[in-house]
Amino acid sequence: QNPYNLNSYAAFGEGYYNVTSDLKLTAGLRWTDDQKHFVEIPSELLTNGFGYPSTGTIDQEWREFTGRFVANWSPKIPFTDQTMLYASYAHGYKAGGANPPGAVLLSYGTGDITNPTHPTTFAPEFNDAFELGTKNTLLNGAVTFNGNIFYYDYKGYQISQIVDRTSVNLNVDTTSWGAELEATWEPVPGLKFGFNGGYE
Repeated sequence: QNPYNLNSYAAFGEGYYNVTSDLKLTAGLRWTDDQKHFVEIPSELLTNGFGYPSTGTIDQEWREFTGRFVANWSPKIPFTDQTMLYASYAHGYKAGGANPPGAVLLSYGTGDITNPTHPTTFAPEFNDAFELGTKNTLLNGAVTFNGNIFYYDYKGYQISQIVDRTSVNLNVDTTSWGAELEATWEPVPGLKFGFNGGYE
């Protein structure tokens, strides 16, 4: 057992502005305050005596601003019924935390076996996400065609691995990018073909 308390507070808002009849801007901002209190209790293997004594407590707090900005453009294109092009940027955040401590082993005399140690804590994760995309309908609604490309830049990406029978979180910097495509075609009422594909 590793009991912990989490208190999370947030305030957020979003605004919209129509620059022209076919260009809309969206902006959002969020403030988050995450507070975590952990009681560190290691598991024990082949140990004399009673109980699982605590090795201490860990208190953590993060206060972060996140947000997003989106531009939607809906131009009139002769060969489509309706088209929307969009571009977006978002800055995201995920709180860090504390890892379970390593197991406490019973040892006799001296030897090479020591108690395993884990990183005590792991840091918050941040992501800067960029996306460009389009959504379209054609042939009086019989065809839809949507696609997008994206790029995610992570700082402190949180990844878990199993160590000593428990899950330990680590932080790495990484990027992810790719594209997605979605299309449908309804040649006659009641008969529809669809395609979804992606590359990452």
